Amino acid sequence: MENLETLENQEIELTKTELQECDSHELACDNLTKAAMIAPEIQSIPAPIAAKNPEDWVTENFTWREFLHSQTAERLGLKNEPTASEKQNIQAVAQWLEKLRALLAEKYGRIIPIRITSGFRSQAVNRAVHGAPTSAHRFGNAADIQAVGLSIKQLAYDIFEFIQSGKLPKLDQLIREMPRHGGQWVHIGLKNHNGAVRNQILLYEWKASAAKNAYISVAALKKVETNLA
Repeated sequence: MENLETLENQEIELTKTELQECDSHELACDNLTKAAMIAPEIQSIPAPIAAKNPEDWVTENFTWREFLHSQTAERLGLKNEPTASEKQNIQAVAQWLEKLRALLAEKYGRIIPIRITSGFRSQAVNRAVHGAPTSAHRFGNAADIQAVGLSIKQLAYDIFEFIQSGKLPKLDQLIREMPRHGGQWVHIGLKNHNGAVRNQILLYEWKASAAKNAYISVAALKKVETNLA
């Protein structure tokens, strides 16, 4: 395996087709919770969720509400209900996140709560937030996440490192999203709408040369220093 420290990020502008497969998060920011707009470094650890009906839970640590909640859906009165196959996709994402949660706890010696800022989107909700028709969110194959106490750069790198070392399965898309305005999050997509796993590593950040937020494909993510409270 190549040494992660020596990998150089080769910035390549995405093709038009690839851009169409990425979500338009600049237009979808109103779908984020207020907590998602706060820098992860200053977020407090959420209070434990009281025991509920087992049917409310996708896995041990993630609820259906976390994956299905949408402020846009609530505001517009839209249904955000997955089909049976989409529920299976959501369950696969939740199971992947459970593995990530365990690996983070092992690395840092304590539980690192994971927040889902955007999960499943029905066709109506996806259209309302101007998401791409082929968005992984649309089919329950993706989640945008934050980890309490970790910067977005650190969380993205940890995921990248876990995948490179074989501790986590490869993703279709791992995107570190840090637009100039709005919240910050890491997008994890298990597979695309065709079921493919392309192992794409992307950045969505402000690009000064173009004076706009842009998706950029990179070969690797650089190691960053942790800043835990």
